[in-house]
Amino acid sequence: MGKQKQGQGDNVIMFPGLVARLVEKGMSALKEKKHVDALRYFQQSTELEPAHPQARYGLVITNIELNRLDDAKKHCESMLKEGIGQYYEVLQVYVSLLVQLGDYGEVVTILETVIAEEKLPPDMAESFYQLLEFSRQMTSDADSQAPAEEEPADQFSTPEEWIETLERGDPNQQLGALKKLSQVNTSKVVEAYRSFLKEESNDPVLKSYVLQMMKDMNIQGSFEVHKFGDTYHIQISELEDVFHERFGNEVVRIVEERLGQESPGLVEMVMQVWWHYLFAVYPKSPVPLDARVWAAALHYLGTELLSESDGEMMKAEETASMYSAAPEEVKAAAAHIRRIETHLFHS
Repeated sequence: MGKQKQGQGDNVIMFPGLVARLVEKGMSALKEKKHVDALRYFQQSTELEPAHPQARYGLVITNIELNRLDDAKKHCESMLKEGIGQYYEVLQVYVSLLVQLGDYGEVVTILETVIAEEKLPPDMAESFYQLLEFSRQMTSDADSQAPAEEEPADQFSTPEEWIETLERGDPNQQLGALKKLSQVNTSKVVEAYRSFLKEESNDPVLKSYVLQMMKDMNIQGSFEVHKFGDTYHIQISELEDVFHERFGNEVVRIVEERLGQESPGLVEMVMQVWWHYLFAVYPKSPVPLDARVWAAALHYLGTELLSESDGEMMKAEETASMYSAAPEEVKAAAAHIRRIETHLFHS
């Protein structure tokens, strides 16, 4: 009997294509939202083939779906350390998990290192810049708060308490409440979003986060938004992607074409400014909607930040000429970026 058992075990392990079939079953279960089944299939796959990229990535995604964020984080960490899977894809998930877990300092450390040492893939750059700038702001907000008494680890337990935190908390607490509320879609929660968007004192970047979250949740209707002294109404269903992707990437293309070879460090710096600016002013688009103007404005701001000399008018005109843009429009665009940055970091 014992010999037969050993033979059966050997047959299972050596069965051709077994891991591929288990992974396929795991992916099917994941699509059908049978998350416990998916977890079992992926675990079996990695027991048989520990370095299988899709099985390891499946473990990450399934743990996220099961709200086991710490487990998902550990799986991501091990994939990055072992060099398994698509590096930037795994890194993107890992950093997103750190944001959800509130580890903003670690996000800043990781992304500043990656951006300084490597050229990011164009289709992922905006996401990394957003996560970096958002984490910087959350870290800054947390540092600026006066020391408070320790709160229980799970300070939110019901939608009503989450809504109250959204109304009364500091930006860091509000972000935590929004993560919880993203799991609830009721008329009361939608009204809480409506109030949050209207309230002048609420963080503009968090308002962008709320708008994108509402779009992802397929919430419908018209909402009043107050940002940077301006009030307007938007339809959630008509919202563009949060980074105004086509226009944003066209500006990136122009800047990289002009500066990519001679000054890659300057490009990286102004790209951080650009994506942060777009996220802050969302859902509005930059005015004028001329990529050359904004590319020139970013170039101008970058050289200004790196230079101690004056002669602002001459530099603005010279930079505008390089991009075939109107100097007055370039100076106005640069001034608006400065104003938004000043508002965000000094309000």
